[in-house]
Amino acid sequence: MLQYWAQLDYLREVQRNFASGPNNVDLFGVFGKILSVAIPVFVVVALWHYRHVIGFSFLRFFARLMSPRGRRIVENYLVTKSILLDVYTYTSDGVGRKLADARVTAVAGGKMKLQLINVKPTALKMKNMRVICFTKPFTFSGRKINAFVTFVGHFVKRGSVIKEMSLMTPIRYRFVIRRKHTRQRIAKEEAVRIKAWDGRKRKSFWVGKPDLQTVNNPAHYGKKTRLSVENISAGGMRMFIMHPKGKLPQITVGSQLILRVSLWDPTTKRFSYFNVIGTVRSRFKGKGGALGMGIQFTAEGDKVSGGYIWKSLQGEMKSLAQFLDRTKG
Repeated sequence: MLQYWAQLDYLREVQRNFASGPNNVDLFGVFGKILSVAIPVFVVVALWHYRHVIGFSFLRFFARLMSPRGRRIVENYLVTKSILLDVYTYTSDGVGRKLADARVTAVAGGKMKLQLINVKPTALKMKNMRVICFTKPFTFSGRKINAFVTFVGHFVKRGSVIKEMSLMTPIRYRFVIRRKHTRQRIAKEEAVRIKAWDGRKRKSFWVGKPDLQTVNNPAHYGKKTRLSVENISAGGMRMFIMHPKGKLPQITVGSQLILRVSLWDPTTKRFSYFNVIGTVRSRFKGKGGALGMGIQFTAEGDKVSGGYIWKSLQGEMKSLAQFLDRTKG
C-alpha cells in the first residue's frame, strides 16, 4: 500500500511539472540575447566587407560639396566630346587587366553610364570592383587630367562577356603617369645583353645575324652602331641605338622587334635569357644623336621543333618580374 501511494505522489509531481509548461525557459529572452549578439556581428562584417565602397561614397559626398561646378564641367566634357576611356582593374598591386574601351554616354545620380566598345572577356567578379579609367590628357583650370579611380556601380554579364556597365562618379579627376611597373636602372651595360631583329623576321630570325645588339666592351667599340639599355621592368625596357647609321630595322611607333634578352644573375654567376616581341611605344632623341625607344613586351616566345610559338602577355612577364625582384639591390 505504501508503495502504491509513493508511486501516485511521484506521478502527481510529474503531472504538475508538465502541466505548468516551460516556465523556467524564457524563449523570447533567449532569442533576444542571440539577436543582440548576431545583429552587431552582422553589421560589423558588412561594414568591413564594403568598407572601401562606403569610404569612397563618404569622401565623394564631401568632394561634391567642395567643387560641384568643376566636376560638372569635366563630366560634361567626357560626355559631349565622346572621350574614349581605357577601363582597367585597380588593386593594391596597381593597374591590372584591361576590361574594356568605353565612352561615357550620360552622368546622373552619381553614376556614369558607359557605351562599351571593345570588351575583354573576364571571369573576374565585377560586383563593387575597383577600376581605373585612362583618357587622352586634357587640361582643366590649368591642370592636366588623364585618369580617375572609381568602382563598378552596375553591370550585366553573359558568361565571361560584359554586356552593360556603369561606374560611380569618382572623388576626383587627376593626372597619372601610365607606368605599370617599377623600372630597374642598369648600372653596368654588360649586365644586360640584347640581340634585336626586325619584327617581320619572326618566322626565321634565329637563322640570321641580329640587326642590332649590345656589346661586351662599349668603351672599345668606337663609333659603331650598337644597342644600349638604360632600364628594364617586367613590362618593357628603355634602350638606345648608339651612333645610328646604315640600314636599321623598322623602329617607328607601333612597329615590333624580336628581342633576345640575356640578364646576368649574380647568384648563379651566369646569364638567363628569354625571347620576346617588343612593341615600340615611343621614340625620342638621346645624347650624341642616339635614338631612344620605349619598348613594351607584348608576346613571349617558346622554342619548339622548327621554330618558336608566341604567347601574348597580359601586362608583364611574371618570370621576369620574379627575377628582377630577386636580384634587385
